[in-house]
Amino acid sequence: MSFSDTGLSILLSRDTHNSSDTDPPSTSRKALIDTFVTLQLLGLVGSIALVLTTTLSRRAPRNATWQNFFTSWIISTASYSLLLVSGQLYKEHPPFGLCLAQAGLIYGTPSLTAATTFGLIMQIWFSVQNLLLRKVKHERLWTVVILVLPYCMMFGMVIASWVTGIQNPSRVKVIGSGMYCHIGPSSTLGKASAALVALTLLPTIALEITICVALRKNWSTFKRMRHSMSITLRVMIFTLFGILAISLSGVFVFSDSHGAAINVILAALPVIGVIIFASQTDILSVWRITRQRPEGAQPLQSQVSETTSTSKPLPDLPPGAV
Repeated sequence: MSFSDTGLSILLSRDTHNSSDTDPPSTSRKALIDTFVTLQLLGLVGSIALVLTTTLSRRAPRNATWQNFFTSWIISTASYSLLLVSGQLYKEHPPFGLCLAQAGLIYGTPSLTAATTFGLIMQIWFSVQNLLLRKVKHERLWTVVILVLPYCMMFGMVIASWVTGIQNPSRVKVIGSGMYCHIGPSSTLGKASAALVALTLLPTIALEITICVALRKNWSTFKRMRHSMSITLRVMIFTLFGILAISLSGVFVFSDSHGAAINVILAALPVIGVIIFASQTDILSVWRITRQRPEGAQPLQSQVSETTSTSKPLPDLPPGAV
């Protein structure tokens, strides 16, 4: 059997909850682990770069929910990288404390990233409503809730996982694929975490659909705003992003085991998020990949529109809304 055939069969094989099960051939298994860890590191470095850029540069400001979104991915990718940074990757029996710490974080961070995604979409909804001159009741209170609630959800799962692991130390082990630690063989914690993600992302998608409907009904007004295409494209991408995440969560909820391919796909999600948001012009200009238009300058088309229109200028999208 060729290496490619072997790798494909391993990629689609079951990633069971017992690390004593038959492991894939060492070369192909290591290639999968390397791919998984590389994606996690790319997501980690990219998320840190975005948070630092938008925090330190006045040319690319972002709001708190945007920062919270990428902070959650920093926590998530760092959690999945613990075995690597501690020098315990590829080892069947890492130290109990390290393995327990990672297992707890692995069960807690999915709900964190799902909740911060919901918060980011809700912030976009707030921005759209404000642009359409519709007042949102208790917006400041809702903003505080969507900033704090994700961490409450995460800590709840982490503490439950740590308590379970301490009470059942023999169940704390490296997962069959060798990518990270988990608490096996019971899948209760994994299913609870995945169900929490699905329950969080379902209203997220509903909110995204609401935003799309609002944009469609008010497109004649909205298309004249400077960031109209930017927000539209990102809402659409996020909708697809959410559907994918819910589909993967369903696999965890309704299946006791899953293929190593799903772990690799999940590892690609933060990288996708970084690419989506790092492609914005102001961030690229800070990184000097593109040149940002001088402050106050406007494109020729915008100047012509202003000289030929007598209507009142429309409000602009707040910095960092998308």
